Amino acid sequence: MAASIADWLTDRIARRPAGWLGRALYRKALGHRPGFDAVLREVPPAPGEHILDVGCGGGAFLARVLATGASACGFDHSTDMLATTADQNAAAVAAGRLHLDQGDAGALPYADGRFDRVYCLNAFFFFPDPARATAEMARVLKPGGTLAIITTPPEQAARMRAFFGPIGRRMRFDAPEDLDRWGAPAGLARLGLHAVGPAGFLHVARKGAPA
Repeated sequence: MAASIADWLTDRIARRPAGWLGRALYRKALGHRPGFDAVLREVPPAPGEHILDVGCGGGAFLARVLATGASACGFDHSTDMLATTADQNAAAVAAGRLHLDQGDAGALPYADGRFDRVYCLNAFFFFPDPARATAEMARVLKPGGTLAIITTPPEQAARMRAFFGPIGRRMRFDAPEDLDRWGAPAGLARLGLHAVGPAGFLHVARKGAPA
């Protein structure tokens, strides 16, 4: 497959979902449900908390977060995904409980210490600068807040490339120790590590109080 076609397919389906296919895949995000279940079990938001979902896709996870009584911001670089999120969470948007923003995960448009929890689920492996994105997610966390990332480790690279073809070949595969290394300068310390499905892991870190 020509590189240009493979890049277009990767963007359309996974890296920057768009069009009817992207909306259909991520409105309910059925393949991501095991990860969503794990996050809500291990790092559940509480009523009244303010959370951020980085790479929010079509808003399926945000719908479950909002049902807990938390308020949220959804962040994505795909305008089609943000439109899908707004559509299926229209009541929360109208009530001011959900705000949506577009941009680069390496330059989040939020004030320092704004969020109780930051989630990044099944998007981190496409971020071009993981250290910068990790630092940004840590920056917008309150001291004592938690960051939850679902991604895929290097030992699953061959499996993912075989199963997902050109999409898998454009993913990055990071070990938990890589996430620890990127998070440490921003004050993050690992709280837990949990397997997610056959090929992923949930990495949970807490932001320490300022010195």
